[in-house]
Amino acid sequence: MLKSLLPWFSVSMLAGSRPLWLVGLGLMGLHLALIAAVTGNLDQGVLSLLFWAAIATQVRQQGGYHLGRSPSVQRLGVVAIGLIGLAAWPLLSSDPAIARAVVRLLPLGAWAGWCLLGRRWRGQGPIWALVVAMSVPPRALPLLLETVLGGQICTTTAAIAAFGLHYLGFEVVQTGSLIQLPTGTVNVEFACTGAALLGLLLQVSILLAALTHWYLLPALGWWSAAIAALLSVVRVAIMAAVVGDETAFQFWHGPSGGQIFTLVALAVLSYRGLGRSGR
Repeated sequence: MLKSLLPWFSVSMLAGSRPLWLVGLGLMGLHLALIAAVTGNLDQGVLSLLFWAAIATQVRQQGGYHLGRSPSVQRLGVVAIGLIGLAAWPLLSSDPAIARAVVRLLPLGAWAGWCLLGRRWRGQGPIWALVVAMSVPPRALPLLLETVLGGQICTTTAAIAAFGLHYLGFEVVQTGSLIQLPTGTVNVEFACTGAALLGLLLQVSILLAALTHWYLLPALGWWSAAIAALLSVVRVAIMAAVVGDETAFQFWHGPSGGQIFTLVALAVLSYRGLGRSGR
């Protein structure tokens, strides 16, 4: 019989694998509920659900979901998970920026607490990769690229888009990040360069590698960069071509047009990851 962790908590109450799984499912449900309540971002919720499903699959394949034998380590796990639960609900009334950051980073603490309960630290590299990828703020990569190479990326995107339009017969002049046509001028800002799309595709690449084979991850990373770059150029070219039509321009410049390119990017990357792996 295992010794009690706390005076009011006996580990024997959680003997076996099922209760530990219930703890994991509870943490997953808490994270998804906070995403819905704090951010209201459906895309983040769906992507996080897929990541949690991949993590659960990896854990089940490893078979390491029984409680550990060290009461002191288990105490740390109970404390970590308890702190997550206590800190979760006040987020609903806290500063929105802080709440979103905490929700984004919650999987790191949740998984660490779960590992302490199960005493599973070795061989967890692939799962930690999934947890870290799920916890990376969506603006992290775009902000880094904008700080280091923002101007060059904007100019390069404008130049390639202008070349494509010229090849298709448009009268176009490109100066820096400006694309000038007889019907109007488009200024390629960093938000139009596909950096945010690249961040999403890299996250999905890790998810696809977990579902198929981890050795595919480098290739999926390169495909993510290529897809994001190509589709950003195509989108900029389309916006430049329809710049004289305000309705069409706003469609392709707004969230509707962005969603179309995101779906295309995810479909192509998923085909490369799942189709080529035989899944």
